[in-house]
Amino acid sequence: MTRFIHQLRKKNSSDVLQWSSTQDETLLQSARAQGLDLPSSCENGTCRTCLLQCMQSNPKVSYTTEWPGLSQEERQTGFVLPCAAIAHESLAFEPIALLPSQFEKTFCVVFENDQLLVLDKPSGLLSVPGKGPENQDSLTGRVQAVRGPNVLSVHRLDQATSGLIVMAKGAEHHRTLSIAFANQSIQKRYLAVVSGKVEIGSTWKTIDLPIHAHWPDRPKRCVHADGKPSQTRFRVWANNEQCSLLEIEPLSGRTHQIRVHLQAIGHPIWGDRLYAPQEVASASSRLLLHAWRLTLNDPLSQEQLCIQTPGPLPTQPTSTKGHQDEHDKPATSQESLRILRALQWHEVPGFSHIGKP
Repeated sequence: MTRFIHQLRKKNSSDVLQWSSTQDETLLQSARAQGLDLPSSCENGTCRTCLLQCMQSNPKVSYTTEWPGLSQEERQTGFVLPCAAIAHESLAFEPIALLPSQFEKTFCVVFENDQLLVLDKPSGLLSVPGKGPENQDSLTGRVQAVRGPNVLSVHRLDQATSGLIVMAKGAEHHRTLSIAFANQSIQKRYLAVVSGKVEIGSTWKTIDLPIHAHWPDRPKRCVHADGKPSQTRFRVWANNEQCSLLEIEPLSGRTHQIRVHLQAIGHPIWGDRLYAPQEVASASSRLLLHAWRLTLNDPLSQEQLCIQTPGPLPTQPTSTKGHQDEHDKPATSQESLRILRALQWHEVPGFSHIGKP
């Protein structure tokens, strides 16, 4: 069912009331169901004049809604919002027009329960809206346009990175998950194709280099003695003379950490237009970095959730963060090939060795 997003903005302020409704709900019913106390005058249609003024000035979105005092033709004319000119707690509000294309964008849900959503973000899409009208399309915006504003972003991936992102259902679960991410108690693993032949091995290797803001060329980061302690561990699933397929686990959470660390050890990621030299950056049409696995505890039950995409691999015990577990094996040859095909990383040449050495 199509869900519409609605917003009222306080005049001369950036404060926004936001909620959503279906075609079967009145705007007042849906707002109150989501905890917004709009003026009761909307219910009996006494603000009909205000509604008509909104429709005339904002003919950008067309949909029907059961609204007292409006004819069917009037309801289908355009953008309908309650109380544009009626005081709400002594504050006046004005409508914000939203374009229909905002409702048509899709997203992929990998896992869902009553507490959270796990989504698969495509490369090139922002995690949250950026600055300027050209940077408003984001995974968070798409989800909220369909599921409502109470689905909240917990963490982010770089725009060029694809893979798993967690969103919380409601403020309470958002707080719990945000603390878990801040405490590094959620295990995140990535896959990357890097430049050069890295020796295959089932054991993890650790990059321990401090990361600092690159002030002359922001938003870039760099390895610097004055930077914050940063650790990334990795192991090699496959290689050839041109590149290697790595599984990566950041043990700290610095901006651009994986990209900076791999570039620092001489193996920048294919398609990395921010940190890689030109020949490596142009080796792929996109950054070949994918957040493929998340291990976290459910906010209510504390049940451990292990979510993978592409996946899943056969079930195996999860290693303690930062420590090698003998049962935590790298992907087999068949599994690695399946993952590469599922990711559609067509630029990657066939690996001469893949899987365990």
